[in-house]
Amino acid sequence: MNENFENELRRRLRPVEPPDGFAERLMQALPVDAKPALMVAFAKRPTARWRQFGMPAALAASLLVAVMVGQRVGIEREMRAEQQGREASMKLMQALRVTSQKLDLAYEAVNPPPAAGDEENRS
Repeated sequence: MNENFENELRRRLRPVEPPDGFAERLMQALPVDAKPALMVAFAKRPTARWRQFGMPAALAASLLVAVMVGQRVGIEREMRAEQQGREASMKLMQALRVTSQKLDLAYEAVNPPPAAGDEENRS
């Protein structure tokens, strides 16, 4: 089927000669006196003040917005870092408390408290 498809495609896409008199009929169908396109130059009229300063004003406004957004992003980033620092500090303090408790338990296991009768007389 693939070979048949390719052969059919080649047959349908092969160049075809135009019928006799085609060029003459085409030339007769075209208009005899073609007019060139009319080009009109418009006079430059004075621009309004807002148009004259529109581009610099837009640039200044976009710069101002960029600075303000940048400051806001910086402040939020600083606040987030400070909050993360506080959370890390709290976790560290909790870990130190747990470590201290575990070290106390280990110390008591290694060095048991003296028995009541084994006290030294310091008098």
